[in-house]
Amino acid sequence: MEISNPELKALQSALKMEGHGRQFFLEARDKATHPLAKETFQSLAEWELEHMRIIKRFHTSLKDKGEWESAEQLQTKKGEASKTFKTIFQRIRENIDETVKAEANDLEAYRIAKDIESKLIVFYQEQAKQTSSNNAKRFYDFMADQEGEHYQILDNSLQYLENPTQWFEQGEWLF
Repeated sequence: MEISNPELKALQSALKMEGHGRQFFLEARDKATHPLAKETFQSLAEWELEHMRIIKRFHTSLKDKGEWESAEQLQTKKGEASKTFKTIFQRIRENIDETVKAEANDLEAYRIAKDIESKLIVFYQEQAKQTSSNNAKRFYDFMADQEGEHYQILDNSLQYLENPTQWFEQGEWLF
């Protein structure tokens, strides 16, 4: 099966977007004042690096073999980011007063991060719709799910950072 150039370009675009996201998360981590924000941004930067590795692997397969690699092995990674965040949150929560609010700069970084994740979700969903390859569709669906999980982590922790007391009272957190 011959792979069209647009498929390689889509993966190159994905790699570039993930790289920009990683850079943003690292910068946000360095500027963050709240321990949860620092840890969350560090964790997300690591996940974006993992996404870059995955994309490179699929790109190499397309370029060298002319076909999409099987995406079945990606299923084992589902839910890992949420588990990592739960561990981070529990550790941070044990060491800080649960009513400590984050500073405005941390909150703004979360809002920007949510926007980055939203754009990645849309990109991957669009790519999944455009492909005729089942492996490509599974790959893009997986990536969209991963970014959706990151979005939920950011949204949930942003709600906590904006109003910790209300967050605990509502009891509607991620875990």
